[in-house]
Amino acid sequence: MKRKQIIVLGLVLVIITVGILQYYYGGEGEYFSGNDLQTTSLLDALGKNYEDIPGAAVYVNNSGVENIDSETIEQTTAASGYFAEARLERDKARSKQKEELKAILDGTNDAVAASSLTVGEAQEKLLDVIRRSEAEATIETLIKQRGFEDALALMSETGNVDVIVKADSLSAAEVANISDIVVRHANVEMKDITVKNVN
Repeated sequence: MKRKQIIVLGLVLVIITVGILQYYYGGEGEYFSGNDLQTTSLLDALGKNYEDIPGAAVYVNNSGVENIDSETIEQTTAASGYFAEARLERDKARSKQKEELKAILDGTNDAVAASSLTVGEAQEKLLDVIRRSEAEATIETLIKQRGFEDALALMSETGNVDVIVKADSLSAAEVANISDIVVRHANVEMKDITVKNVN
C-alpha cells in the first residue's frame, strides 16, 4: 500500500473508533450553570465573569426562545441543502478528473491506455481544473462578502460560468456586481456569464 493510503486508512479508523466510543460512552457534557460555588468564588476573586474567559463554553438555556415557523426552517434547510449538495457534486466531479489526469501523469498503464491525451495535454488539463476550482472558490467567497447568504459558481471547460445566488430576487446592480467579480477572477467575457437566484 502506498503511504497516502495508509495515512487515510489510519484516519478513517481513528474516526470510526471515536464514533464508537462516543456512541457507547458518550453522555451529556458538563457545563457551568453559574451555581458552582468554587468556580463562582474563584471568578469573583479574579473580578471576572465566566463569559469573559476565552475559550470557555457557556450553556445557553433556550426555553425563552419563541417558536420559529417550521415552514421557514424547512425552506432555509432546503435552500442551504441545495447549495451544499451542488457544491459536493461539483467537487466530486473535479476530484475524479484530477485523479484521472494524475494517473496519466504518473504513467499508470491502465490510465494511459484508456486516454488519448499525451502527458503534456494531461498536465495542461490538470492545471485548468485546478485554476477553475480556485476561481470558483474565490468568486463564491467574494459574492458572499457582498452580503449574500450563499453562492455557487460553476465554471465549464469551455469558459462559461453559471453563478447561482441565494436570494429572493436580484437587482440589475447586484447582477452587474456579481458579473464584474466573475469577469475579474475567471477571466471570461460578460456574454459567457449567467447569474440566477434561488430562494
